[in-house]
Amino acid sequence: MANKNNYPEVRLAGYSEEWLEESFYKLFSGISNNSLSRDKLNYNYGKAKNIHYGDILIKYNEILDVANNIIPYITDDDIVEKLKGSKLIDGDILLADAAEDKTVGKCIEMVNVNEEIILSGLHTIAVRPQKNFASKYLGYYLNSDAFHDQLLGLMQGTKVLSISKTSIKNTTVRYPKNKTEQAQIGNFFQNLDQLISKHEQKLTKLKNLKKAMLDKMFPKDGTTVPEIRFKGFTGDWQFEDLEEIYNFQYGLFNNNPSNGGKYPVYGANGVIGGYTDFNAQDSVVIGHMGEYAGVVLWVSGKHFVTYNGIITIPKRENFNPNFGYFMLYKINIRKICDGSGQPFLSYETLNRIKGSYPKSNIEQNKIADYFLNLDTLINDYQKQLNKLNNLKQACLTKMFV
Repeated sequence: MANKNNYPEVRLAGYSEEWLEESFYKLFSGISNNSLSRDKLNYNYGKAKNIHYGDILIKYNEILDVANNIIPYITDDDIVEKLKGSKLIDGDILLADAAEDKTVGKCIEMVNVNEEIILSGLHTIAVRPQKNFASKYLGYYLNSDAFHDQLLGLMQGTKVLSISKTSIKNTTVRYPKNKTEQAQIGNFFQNLDQLISKHEQKLTKLKNLKKAMLDKMFPKDGTTVPEIRFKGFTGDWQFEDLEEIYNFQYGLFNNNPSNGGKYPVYGANGVIGGYTDFNAQDSVVIGHMGEYAGVVLWVSGKHFVTYNGIITIPKRENFNPNFGYFMLYKINIRKICDGSGQPFLSYETLNRIKGSYPKSNIEQNKIADYFLNLDTLINDYQKQLNKLNNLKQACLTKMFV
């Protein structure tokens, strides 16, 4: 009788056969690892490379393409001579056997090793499949909930969690009998990872562009004009203490807004939930204390109230509030908050900060529009990236058993 648990919820078209199920210890043989710490490694030279568990947890995706990823070298060639008999090959699996959270057990599958000497390093468990699996299938399957959930009851420790080679042997591995199906699953996830990577790269470029342009389109310390300026504008920028530009008022310290109110409640990190009948004018909110002290948020086109935030009210009629947001963002108020313990922002500190702005409201408008458009692009790419990551997680859950 077929086991209903051996059929994935979502399956690629053309396949209906029940998946196979075997114990981990029958499918894999062990490979020796070493315990070389970071100070024994470098990124410039060496005869062999070494994979540290921290890189598995943070740096590498499910598939480690040796040809396109940076892996540190072992500094001492004499150590390499002693360890090279345990070098890795394509298809080998490395698991991180320790972590500060339940990501312990995250693994990578090796591809494109070629003639390089790659070794399994500190806090890793290295295994080699004893059956001929399609490339990339195991890398994704062993990181899916279907497999990783089996590790949860095997983890030991409090501050640092760990799993042992012995305990992993008691887990179960499921896979399609048809290698073509295995290959298509692996390729599906690899294509999804490539799309995610392209979005991450584009997002990084846009964020770097914003950072660079904030630096160049606002005057640097000791100067009165920016390095880059829109055509047709000249003359020095105005420099004033923020108290000359804004009136500041603390937001309503209402920790329990009524759900029946009309206006959303904002903190410096965005909407913090609930609604209230009280209302403040559209403006910039600056975090007042704690984790978000000094963080600025522009609440555009909305009526709102704020909790633990300072509301900015421009004093000048010709001052563009959108421009003011980017001016405050560029200042990085977070770095100059008061307090040796929990940071907080006082009126006195805020008022003494220097702001700079062009006297022409038209130039302010152009600068504000440029950065608003850039922020829109960044937000759009972030939303697309979030959707792709959510899609991947959903597929990792539904396409494996």
